[in-house]
Amino acid sequence: MGEQLVYGWCGGGKAARPTPIGASEVFKKQSGQFVTNDASGRAEVAADGTATLWGHMECEEFTASATEGADVRNMIVDPSAIFRIPVNSGTYVVGMLGETCDLSVSSSIQGVQLDASSEDTVRIVAGDAINNNWVELMFVDAKRYNTGVV
Repeated sequence: MGEQLVYGWCGGGKAARPTPIGASEVFKKQSGQFVTNDASGRAEVAADGTATLWGHMECEEFTASATEGADVRNMIVDPSAIFRIPVNSGTYVVGMLGETCDLSVSSSIQGVQLDASSEDTVRIVAGDAINNNWVELMFVDAKRYNTGVV
């Protein structure tokens, strides 16, 4: 399996819900679209250091409005969903299957850090062992929720 030019949902369940997006969030087509909750019920792009994931947005390439919550897109929340995103750092090897790692954003492109394991928010389920361009990931269930309502 070589170069993959389409990123996003690629298998498993696809349960989703409409979700407001935070101000000026940037979503690129050749990027992952994992998001976290900004604590006000709005999605913001998960970057290096993000400890919990809320879901994965289904959206075109765009920059959200400068007004908080003005844009709404579907967010996949299905725990069985599989997503393909680019590699930002590190080298994929088959021995990484089932292991967890971190996300990062570089030049507005969200990708996986195959050489970082601080937050461990995503689990590797497949990858491009030829060109090291992409991996397929699932949510890590224990990293999906922020806190209780009280």
